[in-house]
Amino acid sequence: MAQRRAQTSHDAPDTAPRGEYLIRGGHVLSVDPEIGDIAEGDVHVRDGVITGVAQKIDAPDAEVIDARDCVVMPGFVDVHWHMWNSVMRGMSHDAVQYFGLFHLAQFYTARDHYWAVRYAATEAVNAGLTACHNWAHGLRDFADAEAEMQALADSGLRARFGYGDTLPGLDVSIGEAELKRALAWLDEHGDGRVSLGIAIQNGKALPEEVCVARGLGLRTIAPHTDFSGHLDLVGPDFLYTHGAGASAEEIAFVAATGMKVGLCPSTDPLVGAGLPPLQEMLAGGVRFEDIGFSVDVNCQTAVDPFASMRILLHAARIAQRPETSFTDVVAQDFFGDGPQAPLMHPREVIELATLGGARVLGLDEVTGSLTPGKRADVILVRTDQINMLPAPGNDPSLQLVQSAGPANVDTVIADGRILKQDGRLRHADAAAVSAQAVATQVGIRERASRDASPDARPRT
Repeated sequence: MAQRRAQTSHDAPDTAPRGEYLIRGGHVLSVDPEIGDIAEGDVHVRDGVITGVAQKIDAPDAEVIDARDCVVMPGFVDVHWHMWNSVMRGMSHDAVQYFGLFHLAQFYTARDHYWAVRYAATEAVNAGLTACHNWAHGLRDFADAEAEMQALADSGLRARFGYGDTLPGLDVSIGEAELKRALAWLDEHGDGRVSLGIAIQNGKALPEEVCVARGLGLRTIAPHTDFSGHLDLVGPDFLYTHGAGASAEEIAFVAATGMKVGLCPSTDPLVGAGLPPLQEMLAGGVRFEDIGFSVDVNCQTAVDPFASMRILLHAARIAQRPETSFTDVVAQDFFGDGPQAPLMHPREVIELATLGGARVLGLDEVTGSLTPGKRADVILVRTDQINMLPAPGNDPSLQLVQSAGPANVDTVIADGRILKQDGRLRHADAAAVSAQAVATQVGIRERASRDASPDARPRT
């Protein structure tokens, strides 16, 4: 289709080879309890699969990737992201403005959907994400869905496409025919990396769409709507998002039904909804294994999994010590005056942002840890830059959460393909993608200003 031709001068990731690589001499943070950390270890990748993780691996035919002064770890996994509105960046700073932008969905073209998702996905790769859940609730028809699926396939990421039944006023619903058509498209073009779920906006359609999704074996049912009238439908294939300010009863319901959870550490505090309730979820019975992190909307926040981990850690610690002042902390932790409860550890939020996200999306047999047999979704994070300190014997997990950022991401390998290396994107031109995003926003705003009619439906 036309969008597929709209590439940069670089090769598209789906045409790049899945080579054989030996990632040598880095601090391996496997997020696999049986492997643990290796202070100076190797990771062997061949044909898209992790074939070995050990202190020393002999692979004479492999291309060597020097990982000295790097942490080698699984890529980050997002579980909830409205990628279609990424090009609205700079147009809102709170919930009122953000929701006020939704009327612009009627002025998108299929090409706009393509470049919005490519723009978001390019930022994802740059920041160290190797998998995402595109919650596509701004669609008008299958052409828009196809454009977004194509963008995900072209990005090189592992992705779940959440086929949305769209925003109010767009008058589109998801039926079995549309989902089967999407499955057929992904079977032909998804490269084995892009899978299908549903993102439900229309509460009235919930029972029918859930039935259809389960009949087709879809792994993720994501209701962005009130499902309180259909509690009998809810189960472990449902994804509950946000949660800031959730009552104890609501959290208990999430725990009892086994729903997966996608917390929004960047956006919920931004709009004043509250901190992500990680500790409250755990205290209310939600399994740690059922929680992941969410970019949510990068039109209002940067794609920064390191910042997301920091916010999650801080929010959990605040909830663990709700009545504690700084003076109390000094008295309890420095002078040993009073009980000391164990606080959330950085390693826990690293697991949540990698393997946790994979579990939420039902992809933990495929990705989320550096485990032989899993697909090669691997990142290298530099520890020799000014905001990091690679002193021998320290714990790099502390620095990953407390100090690191996307600028430290040196290398990104997704499904065995190198998408970023030596700090530079290899299969996307960031400047060209950004320019396309700018042109996309300008075009949408111009069409909206010319004709604000809800019937304005550009088809080019």
